[in-house]
Amino acid sequence: MPDYNLGTLKVVGHDVEKLTQALDISDDRFDDLVNLARQAWEHEDTISESIEFLAQNATGSELVLALVFFGRIWEDNQNDENE
Repeated sequence: MPDYNLGTLKVVGHDVEKLTQALDISDDRFDDLVNLARQAWEHEDTISESIEFLAQNATGSELVLALVFFGRIWEDNQNDENE
């Protein structure tokens, strides 16, 4: 199984069932990171401020996952605006 070390991010496998396992994040942090991404979206005025908020409140693999969730929230909001 490949092992990638990208600074503080370490992806330990591609054949796992969950993204949290691949990023070596405990499952109980999943909801916390989703909520962090929501907070970043709701409490900041610009996308760059939201990303800064995430970077101040998460690091490494958790930051990557929070950014993924943030991207999904952004995408959902764009889709809602287009409907």
